[in-house]
Amino acid sequence: MHRDALLTQDELDFIQTMQHNPQLNVRDATSSLLVNGGSQIRDLLTRLAANEQVTIQAHFDNQQMTFPLHLVEDEFHALHLRLGVPSIYEDGPMVRPWRLALEEPVALENAKGQPGTLWVHEVSFKGILLEVRNRTKPPKSFALWFSPSGYERIALRGAFERETEQGYYAYRLNQSDKDETERLRQYILQQHRLTHPTLHI
Repeated sequence: MHRDALLTQDELDFIQTMQHNPQLNVRDATSSLLVNGGSQIRDLLTRLAANEQVTIQAHFDNQQMTFPLHLVEDEFHALHLRLGVPSIYEDGPMVRPWRLALEEPVALENAKGQPGTLWVHEVSFKGILLEVRNRTKPPKSFALWFSPSGYERIALRGAFERETEQGYYAYRLNQSDKDETERLRQYILQQHRLTHPTLHI
């Protein structure tokens, strides 16, 4: 290498490795958002997203998805709009969160990973339908862990709402941790993709 070269051979090798690393060059197509329509619309959306909650809604069949728009700053301090994980709703006489009916019930676990008497039959990002086993009384509230197969466990907090005609217990989820709420939404979105593959092509 010449004495007046700007980069050493090690630096050049590193840059070439970075350029040819497939993991570094993959764009997250699900969260990127390209806004056409001129700088005025882009500027308006950016200002709104910085100060208010902005969402994009999509309606299909008897369902709707609401995507939050977030303003994110990249490593060059440029601001970009990014789609967040959607909230999925079912249309009907009353619009309600889409519920995932589990093929097999899953026991809620304590912090040590031990299953308890509460078993999940359905889950949405706002609520959960539980079966209480061993003839125990349903609790007024709970703070336990949901560990669906093949997915990282999610902390859930619920408050009793009502008993259903089938003998299950409906709880309203009141998540205090935004990361846990986001993970629950991610799980529900992943399951929605499996249930409705044609919508996610």
